[in-house]
Order: sequence, then C-alpha cells, then structure tokens
Amino acid sequence: MRLKNKILVAFLSACTLLLPQVSRAQSSGDILGLRNDLKVTLLSLGSGSTRITYERAFSKRNSGEVTLGLIGLGWDWMNHTRSKGLLGKVAYKWRLIPQGTSRSWLAGFYVKPELVYAQFVYGPQQGRGSIRSKARGDADQPSPTETRQFALLAEGGYQLVLNWFVFDVYSGLGPSFGTGNDNNYYHSFMLYPSDGRLAFTAGFRVGVAF
Repeated sequence: MRLKNKILVAFLSACTLLLPQVSRAQSSGDILGLRNDLKVTLLSLGSGSTRITYERAFSKRNSGEVTLGLIGLGWDWMNHTRSKGLLGKVAYKWRLIPQGTSRSWLAGFYVKPELVYAQFVYGPQQGRGSIRSKARGDADQPSPTETRQFALLAEGGYQLVLNWFVFDVYSGLGPSFGTGNDNNYYHSFMLYPSDGRLAFTAGFRVGVAF
C-alpha cells in the first residue's frame, strides 16, 4: 500500500504542476486554444487495468503527459491472472505537424519519450501454476508472483481533436528491465522476445479536451 500511495501522490503532484492555467484556458479558449485533455485507454479495461492520462500543452508544439494505471480495476479477459498493482507513465511530447483544422494545441502528429513503471502481483492463469510455484512443487496452491518492470519508450502517434473530443493513437519501442513475468504483459507494453529487453507498445485513447 505504501508504494500505491507514493505513486498516487506523484501522479497528483504532476497534475498539479501541469494545471496552473486550466481556468484561464477554459475561459479564453478561443484565444489560447484548448490546452488540456483527459484520456482513457479503452483496451486496457479488457486486460485488467484502468489507465487515465492527463495532458497539458505548453505551446503549439510541446506538451507534458502523465498517466496513472490502476491494475486490477478492469476485466482481465486476456490472461485471467487477477493482477493487482499500479502503473505510472511520464512523457514529453513534440508535435511535428499540428492539426491545421483544430484550434487545440494538443492536436497533430507527434513524437515522445515515455518512462513507464509497473508494479503488480498476479496469480496463475486458469488451470496453470506460475513458473515460481512449479519450481517449488506446489502448483495446486500457487502463491501470487510480483512483477516490477521499467521501460523507456520512443513513441510516435497522431492525436485528433474535434471540438472537445480527443482520439490518440500511438506505438513505440524501447529498452526495458525488471523482474519479468510468466505472461509477458506489463499493462502497457510487452517484451520481444518474451525473455528479452525490447519493449513494444501500441494502442489508442479517447478523451475530452478543455
């Protein structure tokens, strides 16, 4: 619980640092453009986590992004591992080609470096014991396994803003290190090969700009 509290405090602190002019952006959006958004990663709900992203634009070309993931808040239809934990992500975005038809500062093609950290415990897949449990010879009553994994990803994507609606699609690669896990899934990225050090991510988010 202590780590969860620390990550939650870090997420809220990052949001506080990015939010000093939100009220001004809301009251004079026609002049400044829409500078903020909140997004959710829809596909993560089907893999057992809820990920919420807050983004703040500093200019027409640059913005900061923080993500908090609550692992266990969702439906794990992919691995059925009953994972519980937290995910944190921090990124800085450069818009290469702004969206010409939008008054939002958040729209267009972009690149970004993103630092990701995931920590969670997970149980076995249905009908299977974990690697660690099998090594102990008690696959009938396996204990949860803990995962701690970092990744530093170089990503590219496109963010569409239509009035208040945001659609963000992205993909990326980068190095990763940590404990690994049986399922090669870290609630934000996977490794290639499964016991290697190359992380891969791809997905999309939807949200609201303000």
